[in-house]
Parts: sequence; structure tokens; C-alpha cells
Amino acid sequence: MKIRHTLTVGLGGLISLGLLLTWLLALFPVTIRVDHDWLKPLALIIASGLYLGGIGLLFRYLHRLPKRFDWWVTGGLWVLLLLIQLWVATAWVAAPRADLYFVHQQALDLLQGSHHWAAYFYTYPNNVTFTLLLSTLMHLGTGVTLNLIQFIWLDCGLVAVWHVLRQHNPARANLFLSLVITAVPLYAYALNTYTDVYVLPLIMLAVVTFYRLQQAETWQQIVGRSLLLSLFLVAAYLLKANLVVLLIATLLTLWLRPNQAPHQSVTRCLFTLILLATLIAGTGLTHNWQRANGYRLNPDQALPALSWVAMSWNPDYSGQYNRPDVTHIRQQPTQSAKQAWAKTTLTHRLDTLGPAGISEHLYQKARLFLANGTFDSFQVNPAFDRAPNWYRQHRATSDWFLASWCQITYLTLLLVNLGWGIQQLRRCHLTATYLLGGLAFIGLACFHIIFWEAEERYALPLLPLLLAGTAAGYRQPVNVLRYSLRSRWLPLGVGAAFTVLLGIAAWQNAGLMVHSNSEPVSVVSQNEGRYYQNHRLTVAPHHTLTQPFTASLPFDQIIINQGQRRLTGRLILRDAHGKVVWQSRGQRPRLTWNFPPQMAGHYTLSVTNRSTQPLQLVTAPATYRLLPHAIIGHANQYLQFRVQQQSVAPVLSNGKFWLLFGGMWLSGLLIVDRFYWYRRQI
Repeated sequence: MKIRHTLTVGLGGLISLGLLLTWLLALFPVTIRVDHDWLKPLALIIASGLYLGGIGLLFRYLHRLPKRFDWWVTGGLWVLLLLIQLWVATAWVAAPRADLYFVHQQALDLLQGSHHWAAYFYTYPNNVTFTLLLSTLMHLGTGVTLNLIQFIWLDCGLVAVWHVLRQHNPARANLFLSLVITAVPLYAYALNTYTDVYVLPLIMLAVVTFYRLQQAETWQQIVGRSLLLSLFLVAAYLLKANLVVLLIATLLTLWLRPNQAPHQSVTRCLFTLILLATLIAGTGLTHNWQRANGYRLNPDQALPALSWVAMSWNPDYSGQYNRPDVTHIRQQPTQSAKQAWAKTTLTHRLDTLGPAGISEHLYQKARLFLANGTFDSFQVNPAFDRAPNWYRQHRATSDWFLASWCQITYLTLLLVNLGWGIQQLRRCHLTATYLLGGLAFIGLACFHIIFWEAEERYALPLLPLLLAGTAAGYRQPVNVLRYSLRSRWLPLGVGAAFTVLLGIAAWQNAGLMVHSNSEPVSVVSQNEGRYYQNHRLTVAPHHTLTQPFTASLPFDQIIINQGQRRLTGRLILRDAHGKVVWQSRGQRPRLTWNFPPQMAGHYTLSVTNRSTQPLQLVTAPATYRLLPHAIIGHANQYLQFRVQQQSVAPVLSNGKFWLLFGGMWLSGLLIVDRFYWYRRQI
């Protein structure tokens, strides 16, 4: 028992250290998708402090709420959450891109009875199971219907966590709902039909079931909850293999922390056996499911695990997926050749980096994996089949506000969980659920930072753990006004100091009113599949290829045939009436063309081959609509191109900048005043 206690306390200290280091990294966020002008660290600290103060006031209000009003508040919060989810699900429909382009297309093929699998799945077999699941769900519908299904599934996990919190303290359950309502990544990922949103509820259900297992006293409860927990854990692992760390964390926590069963060792052994049996059975059933739908793994085509490790240590990148490495590994003809290339490459890179280089690379991977509170949620998919025009027009500024808000809340969640962990360490007693979540956090971080590919979205499983931990472990912050009854000048001093610090932060971020927003407004984006393969359509001499498209906003730029240096042919842009509104000049047009602004509406883009040699254009084949219309005369083929509106506006206008910092100033003074008022009431 003493060894278990010592080990538990040591792991608790490691978890707290990990949370502290993550908080420090989050002061300097980074993203691989876009280059944000992030708020400076001082502004982030002040804003997260305001958010923390707001949580404190909210918790006091919820804690003092009479019981007769409690259910009204709870119902109001749930209705608000569901209304926001309904609005998001119907107003935005993401266009499947990158991996999901292949997954979505294959799922539709399976739905139509085809058992032919695209080459992509032989390179990346990890997405086969999810594709089969998605194909099953598509019987219910796609687009908005699929969005609603994903929100409902997400809410299953949220309800489970909320219910457990409510049994202990209704105020904490309502605080959890309030935090969820403001958690932007949960909405964004519910629009992105991929494994990320499907494993989040499984993680929450697993943590709740583990908590119930710890409380089980009868053998019926032990067996039933062990089986249910095993199903959640194995399902999460089969959908996303990196969640093997959650299985390990669960086993470690179960064997370290006491439970209420009459024979604790028997309970631990029983759960371990049930988990192993479920894992073996689940893996076998999954393989049978794949074979029944025509998929057979080809080891010579699949990327070996070692290749991902080698890729993550490419010194030219920060640990993320990169095409040069994948191209090299795919060129190796056999699995053994791929293994040999990966081993040689990894050894060479580690030798080249040396101790100092390895440390620097680990730091860069850690920043990429842990520093971004958006978890790459609304950056991961830049294209939408449906989105409000106000969002399309002002997306860069909107995304900046959303990213800043995510970072502020992320810092606060980390800080509260850190405080909760330190409090438990001081008492030398860690709750089982905190230890489970903490070990999952440490395991996931070590897995991706040391061994595997690192990207922001791989840290997404941490978000529900942080939200639940904040609601469960929140304590009133140290009240700096506890001496206010002796000195009425203290609140004024705190307010003055806050004003000075906020003024410095505003001065540090003044560049937001000057720096040009370099990102153009995306009007039409059709570049699917290009990261893995480029399909080419041949245009014979003196023939024309025509791609219809619909522009929801005015535009003044077209980019075509990415990946080629030059394009032979003439581009002609016609409006809905067939009138030529613009055409390129010369025999060899550029890849990027600027022209006078065109109004929103229906257009056709034609490419005419005026040479005597065949012209190849990059296209994307798809069995679903990538655009409202395919290339004329070529069903299921879509031209790869982009239609954009150039933007030269700053990140924030002068008015928005001073509105932001003015709002922060007034909020800070209000929070100081309210804490002072509460203190006097006490």
C-alpha cells in the first residue's frame, strides 16, 4: 500500500508539472495551418485572469442559487446549448477535405454496394474502420443530418459527465454546462466528420464508467461496469489507435487507487481479463467487418509504424505530417524496404540532430502539440459547402477572435486543473478520476512528442478532461481582497494596477491595427485529394474544358492547376448569361490571375488548349458533389482551382481593437468590484 501511495503521489506531481509546462507553452501559441497574429503573453494572461474571475462570480451565483430555481437555470443552459448546436449544424456544412475526402467518397461507394477500395486505404489502413462506420451512418443522411447525428452523439458524453457532477453538486454541473457552451472546438469538430468527434464521447463515457466501477460493491455491478468500460475503451482505440494510452492509463489507475469492492485485487484482475478479452474480440470482429466489405490489408503498401516515427523527427518540420517523407516511403516497393528506409532515416536524423538538436526538436513538437487552445478545430477545414456569407466575408477576423477566445479559455482550464492537482498533492490524496485523466494527458503527450506525428488536433482528447476537471475541481481563487474590510483603498489599488497592466498589453498588441491580414477570403475552394494524389484530365488541342461554379461573394482572383509551373491555354470567365467578363492574355498564362472584382453569382471557367500538344489539367474525381456542378461532359470530375477575394485589411480595425481592450478594462473593474462586494456581504 505504501508503494502504491508513493507512486500515486509521484505521478500526481508529474501531472502537475505537465500542466504547468503546458500552460507556459500556451502563452506562445503556434499553428501549422495559418499564421495568426496572436495576442502577446501579457494580454493572454490578463484575459485568462478575467475569464477565471468570471468563472468565480458565476460559481458563487450558482452555488448560492435556491433549489427552486436550480432546475430552471439547468434547463435554460441545456436549451441554450442545444439551440447553439442546432444553429451551427444547419448554418455550416463542411466540405470533406484531405483524409476525409477519401473517407467520404469511399463511404458513399460502400453505401451504393461497391466493395472496391481506393489506393489511399492501402496506404492508410487506420481509416478503414471509421469508413465502414460512416457508411452505416450515411443511411440516415449526409450534410445537415450528419451534423445533427454528430452533435447528438457528442451530447451523450456531455450528459454522462453532467449527470455525475450533478449528483455531487448541482452548481458544478451547471458550471460544466456553462464551460461547454463557450468551448468553440466542440462545435467546430462536430462539423468535421472524422474520428476526432466520434472518440470524444467515448472518452467521456469511459471516465464516467470508470468512476462508477470504482464505486461498485456487488459482483453484478463489477462485471457489468467492467464490460461497459471495456467496450468504450476498445471502441475508442479501434477508431483512433493513439488512444491506447487511455487503456494503459485506466489499468494503471485501477491498480494504483483503492475501490469499494469487497475484494479489490479480484476486481482488478477481473477487469483486466475482461478488457483483454474485449480487445481481442473487438479486433477480430473489426477485421471480419473489413473483409466482409472487400478490404484486404496489403502490407507492402501500408506505411509501417517506424516510418511515422522517422517522419516525426524530420528536422525541417516540427513533427507534423509532411509530403516529402511520405513520397519517399511510398516509393519503397515492399514492407521490408519501407522498414529499412525508415530505420536508416531515423538513425541518420537523430545522429545529425545530436543532444542539443533533439532537445530543440522535442520543444518544437511540444509547442505544436500542446500550445494551441483551438486544437486546430476551425483551421483544419478551410472549405464549406454551406456557411453564412458574413462568416465567409470576415472569416479571417472571425477566426482570429475565435482563436484568441480558445487560447484564453485553454489557459484558464489548464490553470484551474493545475490548482486542483496541487491541492490534492498537498493533501497527499489524488482522486481516481483526476489520476486517470492526468495519466491519459501524460501518455498522449509523451506518445506524440517523443515517438509519433505531432499536430494540434491530436491533443483534442484533453479538452473534455480539462472541462470536466475544471467543473469538478474549481475552488474559489485566493481572494486578494480578504483584507478589504481593513483597507478600503485595496480595491482601488488593484483596479489601478490592472489598468496599468492592461495599458501595457494594449501597447504591445497595437500592431493588430497595422499588420495586414494576408489571407484572402476564400469564395470557392476545390483542392481535394491533392495532398495524396493528383488526377489529371487531358484536353486535346483546340478543345475546351468548362467548369461551372457558384460564387457566394464578390471575387477578384483565380488560382488554377496548382503543382505545375505554367499552364498552357487560355482561361475565359463567363457569367450566368454567357457573357465573357474576363479572359487571359497570351499563350502561357500564370497560375494566379487577378482581375477587376466580379459580383457574386453563377459563373463558368473555361480552359482552351490553343497549342498543338495535349494539355493536362489537375482534377479531383468524386462520387459526391465537390461543387454544385461537375466539369461539363465529365461526370464526377471537378477542376482543382480556387476563387478568392483579396484582402488587405488589418487584423483588427481601430474600432474593434479599442472595443476589445475597453471591454476587457470594464470587465476587470466589474470583477474587482463584485469580489469586493461579495466580501463585504460575507
